[in-house]
Amino acid sequence: MPWYQFIDDEMDVCDPESYKLLDKAPETENGPYLNAIFADEIPGDPNRRPDIDGTPGLLYYLIRAYKTGIGQPFSVAPPVPLEVRMSDQKAKIKN
Repeated sequence: MPWYQFIDDEMDVCDPESYKLLDKAPETENGPYLNAIFADEIPGDPNRRPDIDGTPGLLYYLIRAYKTGIGQPFSVAPPVPLEVRMSDQKAKIKN
């Protein structure tokens, strides 16, 4: 599973220009902005979009992270490890 880092706090999973795929978790400090999620990919999707609905428990972790501004704690329980990273700044990624 890849990490998806969202650009400028846009969580537009339909637009591959709104996120960048990462091999490892980005370094962040907790805050009000969604920075990255660790999620399954939509099966067979050429854009490798994150499967928000199909990654068990991810919506729960997203809601908790937005409410608290904290991306942790994280889960390593089966079936998949989950983690959400929040940030004190919007992710700005230059192409």
